[in-house]
Amino acid sequence: MAKTITNPELLAYRANAEADPARGRVWVGLDVGLKSTSVCVIDGESRVIHQCSMKSEPVEIGRYLRKNFTSNIAHIGLESGGTSGYLATHLRRQGFQVAVLDALQVHRVLSIKRNKTDTNDARGIAEITRTGREYLTEVYVKSAACFEIRAQLIMRQRLVQQRIANEAMVRGLLRVYGGRVEAGAKVPATFRERVIEQLLQIQDNDDINLRPRILPLLDLCARLHEDAERMEAELEMLARQNPVCRRFMEIPGVGAITALSFFTAIEQPERFRRADDVAAYLGLTPRIYQSGESLFRGSISKMGNRLTRTHLVNAATVMMAATKTFSSLKDWGVRLSKKIGFHKARIAVARKLAIIMFGLWRDGTHFQFKADTVVAHREMTQAARA
Repeated sequence: MAKTITNPELLAYRANAEADPARGRVWVGLDVGLKSTSVCVIDGESRVIHQCSMKSEPVEIGRYLRKNFTSNIAHIGLESGGTSGYLATHLRRQGFQVAVLDALQVHRVLSIKRNKTDTNDARGIAEITRTGREYLTEVYVKSAACFEIRAQLIMRQRLVQQRIANEAMVRGLLRVYGGRVEAGAKVPATFRERVIEQLLQIQDNDDINLRPRILPLLDLCARLHEDAERMEAELEMLARQNPVCRRFMEIPGVGAITALSFFTAIEQPERFRRADDVAAYLGLTPRIYQSGESLFRGSISKMGNRLTRTHLVNAATVMMAATKTFSSLKDWGVRLSKKIGFHKARIAVARKLAIIMFGLWRDGTHFQFKADTVVAHREMTQAARA
């Protein structure tokens, strides 16, 4: 049960709210921790009405707010983080207006405080929620179904990384004894054969038996590969069932993983006004620093989702280096690589790839291999819809 608060500030707030409902609006800041959350409630004049700490449970937080502040809560603010999506979703289901703010931007604002405490952070978040939401980036909270697919993508990526790291460790251990495992093994069975061959040579030459130590690592690599393949097959099936992802996969170099990664990173294309905003959202546009007469353009910002950005860059790499199908996008990327280098060119192609995929999604069109046919195809699609 949430306790009823009777401190003087809250009593004065209730009196003002009864006399003038407009003066009764309050803003709430939550500094969320894994076990406990600091709560700060302020009024329209930035006076602190109440501060407390409670469990990081949306039911308990919502009960406390409804019991002590009725329906006068204008907005609840919290930083983006591991549990912010869960809290924001369940608080919104209770009827509250919740703003999830970018954690990096909030940290920069709160750093002006000399003492960093949970209480001060909750107070600062409440102030930002009241006056600064227009200047800071509000994070979009994805749906539960979208989070489920993102979790599968992350788990598959981690399984692949762990297998690659274990194989690199095995190569390094054998190199100490003069063993050299040839590169290019795409399946664990081939890698296992090459490693066992080197183990036998080491035993024959130096009478050192490394098999009891290396074979468990090879078994682990095989299990990681099997789990990643199973998860990739599930993602492939999900992509085939999604009409938007099927259109994404018509682009050379874009597979099921990249299509699902981009789809779940955006989820709702209506929240972007321009196609160029998608590239900036995924951190594929250069940083700009301007002061007076100085104007500096740096490397890409690398903001936004790192996994989706990696998938887009990998798709651009495959398009430029491994596909034989002609397209205006590939031709542009190859010509650009001769001027600025392959590494920078694939980043530029990835940026264009994000813009093109967003356009296909928004307009309901299909990928056109020649740039000359894009306008005619879009007009034909719009006419068919009308």
